Amino acid sequence: MVWTTTGRTARLAPALTARFEAWTALDWAIAIYATYVALVAVLFRETVAQWPFLLMGHTALVLGLLFMPPRGAAWEHPRADEPAWRAWLRRAARFLRYTYPALLLTPFFEEVALTINAASPGSPYWFESYLFAADRALFGGTPAVMLSQAGVPVLDELMHAFYFGYYPLITIGIVIAWRGWDRRGTPGPGFHTAMTCMMLGFFLSYIWYPFLPARGPWEHAEIMTGLRPFGGWVFTRAIEVIIAGAAVSGGCFPSAHVSGTWALTFGLAISRPKTALWFAPFALGLSVACVYTRYHHAIDVFAGLTVAAVAAAAGYWLTRGMRSERTSPLRAAAAQIV
Repeated sequence: MVWTTTGRTARLAPALTARFEAWTALDWAIAIYATYVALVAVLFRETVAQWPFLLMGHTALVLGLLFMPPRGAAWEHPRADEPAWRAWLRRAARFLRYTYPALLLTPFFEEVALTINAASPGSPYWFESYLFAADRALFGGTPAVMLSQAGVPVLDELMHAFYFGYYPLITIGIVIAWRGWDRRGTPGPGFHTAMTCMMLGFFLSYIWYPFLPARGPWEHAEIMTGLRPFGGWVFTRAIEVIIAGAAVSGGCFPSAHVSGTWALTFGLAISRPKTALWFAPFALGLSVACVYTRYHHAIDVFAGLTVAAVAAAAGYWLTRGMRSERTSPLRAAAAQIV
């Protein structure tokens, strides 16, 4: 029995090693973040009501990463004799294989509600007083109040449109990055950088929420009392519905909306600078909207921008071997300058 177990382990070890070696920096980032959340749940299990759920769910996720089909393998390539429907399924599976991290963003964010205040159950949302103080020190008041009170219904609608724009912006950015497919079984240059930067932008915001719990101004009755209700029509009402059903109380600093969107924009700049320039005004509008809509403190936005810069720098470095020197416009431009 001992010999049999040892033999199985000896055969399994090389297979696992091969799987780990096939992981990209993004796969490692997801595994590390999933492990981090599981550890937080275990360490603070007395204050995390559903910690077994987090532990088992994140363990299953890491194990699932090990058994995902490898990138660039034969399964990605269409066969000459396969029907059109199967070729379409293959392309869809290939796209999902490379972009699956984006599908994890919503569940990762929503589960933050389980760990908020886990490290400080006796002082819930203890960090928000510092955010209000920082805003007052920098701006002489609460920017979320100052901006929104000066608005009109048309501006309300515009700002909520920018806030809503987070969803299509992330989706469109991923699709644009993917469109560099070169028909040889790998995405276009810059795709891995854009995805890695974006996901790191979100992760580097999420990791702080259990330890720096804080709510946005909109959740403080003493701030909201007497403020005018927002006008607007389509986007104002759409955001109200989304917030009512999906908001996480306490996941405020840094702003993940800002860090994720700007990190994606910075990530696209390495291979698609024109696209990044188009994205930047929308990312800027989103940043202002986070404060205008009263969902964030102004300091949340500045922290989100800082996180995005760090995430982009890390993403550039981690994916430096996955970008083509020949097809990077920024590198070509830099070479001409030198």
